[in-house]
This record gives sequence, C-alpha cells and structure tokens, in this order.
Amino acid sequence: MVEVAYTRVELQAGELLLELAPELGGSLLRLTHAGRHLMRPFAAPTGAAPHALHAGMFPMLPFANSLRDNRFALDGGQYEVRPNVAGVRLNYHGSGWQRAWRLAESGADHCRLVLDEVEQAPGYAFTGEQCFTLQPERLDVDLAVTNCSAQRMPFGFGLHPWFPRHGDARATFAARQVLREDADFQALDLTQIPREQDFGSGLEPPRSYQNRCYAGWDGMARIAWPGLGLALVIEAEPVFQHLMFHVPPHDFETFCLEPQSNRTSGFDGVDTDSAVPGVHILEPGETLAGRISFRIEVASAQ
Repeated sequence: MVEVAYTRVELQAGELLLELAPELGGSLLRLTHAGRHLMRPFAAPTGAAPHALHAGMFPMLPFANSLRDNRFALDGGQYEVRPNVAGVRLNYHGSGWQRAWRLAESGADHCRLVLDEVEQAPGYAFTGEQCFTLQPERLDVDLAVTNCSAQRMPFGFGLHPWFPRHGDARATFAARQVLREDADFQALDLTQIPREQDFGSGLEPPRSYQNRCYAGWDGMARIAWPGLGLALVIEAEPVFQHLMFHVPPHDFETFCLEPQSNRTSGFDGVDTDSAVPGVHILEPGETLAGRISFRIEVASAQ
C-alpha cells in the first residue's frame, strides 16, 4: 500500500464510536455501534493510496453530483470545473472531498473540521465546515459551505455515506419523483417513480449497478439490518431536497443513500434565474448550512 500520512480523530458516546480522517477529504473512516459497522469501514485497495473514496462517508461541496458538461454561467461569467475522477469526463461532488480539512476543535464526543478556501474554478471559491456531535444513539453532522468569491455564485451540498448490507439490508424512504438521466448521467427530466424503484414501503437494494436521484424527498430514510437487530434512521433538514440512491458496480455488498440539496446537473438554469430546486445562489460571504442526523435503533430483546 502507498504510504500516506493522515490524522485519525476518534469520538465516542456510549457504544457509538466514530473515527474521522480530516486530511482525507474530511471523511469518516468508521462508525460502529457495539462494534457493528453502521457505515462501510475504511479500506484502501492493495497498492492504492488512502483516499476519501475508500471511506464510509465524505462531504459533497460546493455541489453534489455533477454539472452539465462541467460548466455553468452566471451574471455574464463563464465557469468550468475540471474532471476529478480518473477515466470519467465529469467532475463529481466538487472538490471538497479531495482536499485536506483541518481539525479546528475537538472533544470526547464532538469535533469541528474546517476546509480552508478552495478555488473550484477561476473566480469560484468557497470554504467548508463539518461539525460532528455524538450522543449514545445518534450522530449529528452540521454541514456548511460559504461563498468566498467576489460575486454571487451557485452552491449545493450534501453527504455521501456508504452502507454495508450485512446480508439482509432493507431501505425505506419516500419521494415524489425520480430523475431520468442520459448515458453520461446528466439530467433529462423528472418522472413518476416506477413501482420497482419505489422505496416507500421498503425494498432490498438490488444487487446490481444503480444510480438514481430522487426528488421531493421528505428528509427521512431508514436502513434496517434484521440479522443484526439494528436500524439506522437518516433525518435531514429541508434544505436537503434530494436523495441519491447508488449501488457501485464494483461492490454489490455496499449501497449509498446520499442526502443532498441539488440534483444531478444541478446548476442548469442559474444564468436565467430559473435554477432547478435545491441550488442556492449565495452572495459573497453568505453561508449555506444544514444538519443531517443518523439515529440508531436497537431491536428489543425477546
């Protein structure tokens, strides 16, 4: 394995244990309850340098998903972001997850990570903050992004957690529509959710590649692991209007439910003041913030 030095920050409350790596994109390495993994444990492939992409969760900012053709225009300015994943044309989830964060504050059950100013594209700059707070049965993550540009700019954000199946996972969440995408995963249009893609009554995530953005998400999702007698409830503030469901093609034992403000191709229309829902035009110095919580439910003993 390629050696990369990074700090591990460990928090604990009761049986809930959280481990973070600020320098690896402000990512989460481990979240366990009584030793059982609630998110995918960090593991870099043999010979690969440790990276946020191998972690259990990382932040998405200054946007989630991707921008159409890596470009957007606003107030007469033209902006272009660079691809950030090898072999892929589009930039995914901005650059916050690929930069080193710093530990600004830490206690036994809480910490604050800060991303110092980053220029996502010439003239488009931001800072970020993540505050993690543990209670014995709950993790709260307060996420924020601030516009450091000299002019107003579009922003979105979210979290990208990865969940283990533990054999028999079942996911439940409600949304109004699902976004159809083209072969390059750029937005086409919103449509009614097909029955086989509707998680309203709970479904086992398919063991095949999946990548779908759900719109009109009500901010609640539940992952149940009956074999473990555990469940994890995701509760997101209303700023997070979309939920991305993803099963990676290389690991069908893992799946993602990603709370996020903006949808795929999220900056469409910002140049005509007709931005799609979930995009926020921030003035210089203005901040976009929201909380996402992960609450553990333990089955009662029989």
